[in-house]
Amino acid sequence: MRILLVSHYALPHYGGIEVVVENLARRLVEQGHEVKVLSSRITGPACEERNGFEIIRVPAWNFLERYAVPYPLFSPRLFLEAWQLVAWADIVHAHGFLYQPTLVALWLARRARRPRVITEHAGFVQYDSWFWNAVQAIAIHTLGRLALSLADAVVLVGARASPLIRRLATPGKPVFLIPNGVDTHLFHPVSPEEKQRIRRSLGWDERPKVLFVGRFVPRKGIDILIAAADNRYDLVLCGRGEVPAAILRTAIVYLLPTQMQLRSIYHAADIFVLPSRSEGGFPLVAQEAMACGMPVVMAYDPIYLQQVSPDVVRFVEPSGDAVREALLQLISDPEQRKLLGERAARWAQDHFSWERTVREYLKLYEQLVGGGVYER
Repeated sequence: MRILLVSHYALPHYGGIEVVVENLARRLVEQGHEVKVLSSRITGPACEERNGFEIIRVPAWNFLERYAVPYPLFSPRLFLEAWQLVAWADIVHAHGFLYQPTLVALWLARRARRPRVITEHAGFVQYDSWFWNAVQAIAIHTLGRLALSLADAVVLVGARASPLIRRLATPGKPVFLIPNGVDTHLFHPVSPEEKQRIRRSLGWDERPKVLFVGRFVPRKGIDILIAAADNRYDLVLCGRGEVPAAILRTAIVYLLPTQMQLRSIYHAADIFVLPSRSEGGFPLVAQEAMACGMPVVMAYDPIYLQQVSPDVVRFVEPSGDAVREALLQLISDPEQRKLLGERAARWAQDHFSWERTVREYLKLYEQLVGGGVYER
């Protein structure tokens, strides 16, 4: 089967959707399928062979990301590249229902009578700015509704977006839940000796290290993390964006780490923390941390309980005091920290499987290409 994946960004531009597309493409190739990825040329060459699949990157302007809005504006070349790729493909699978390549690829695929799938990862994302919330709401009810109408099937990675998507989608549109997986071959626990070796290679001392991975924006909980800062542990920040001055002086910061660098940081740190809000499903970075055997502290969200047990993750109220208290309790109790990390690693191995995710997508692809009705 020839499968076209469409995404606003692709690796090496780092983010959750980029990692999902990379893993999905690689595993589809391993299953014997041909895969191409259409994305923006923010980083990386215009055309690249990667892990058995091809990435075609179209020039785009990315200035909105300085406002924490991950929305590249594509050049008109998008139409030509998308048309050629749609003509090649047996099925088109787009990620994110608001992005320009999603709309263009799905529209062209419908004209070419190719089956079309769209995966929505977040739904409505809450910004601190009323302006961006208003722009997003307008876009969802126009561009988002249009994208859903162009798709034959809609996939959600978590339940949060389900009410919104079902309201916007035309009656009878099939909507499915297929959670993302984590690469447990890449992300896995290491021995205490290896952990110490990695810490030394990073130049870290013996002070406890608390790791945050994500954009440095309020919806990821960076404001809560600032409020939770304490002189009894070091904060390690991995991601992108402008690091707030209030935390820059005391934190260890890694901007735009590669996956391999990030894995080393997971292995070296003591606790993972993510006080984010409005995630579409259980966050990929939390899955990666768990797969590495890290104890995980997260802001409580009932939607997470559909994918993880409260015995595996330490859930707390989204406040600086609650996060700090949970971190200090784990730092003072090495046995509890070790137990929580072991539970997390087992849970990731048993429940966050890319093999399951790819199997579900292939079942959907095959039935759509064959003209059938998808049943789980």
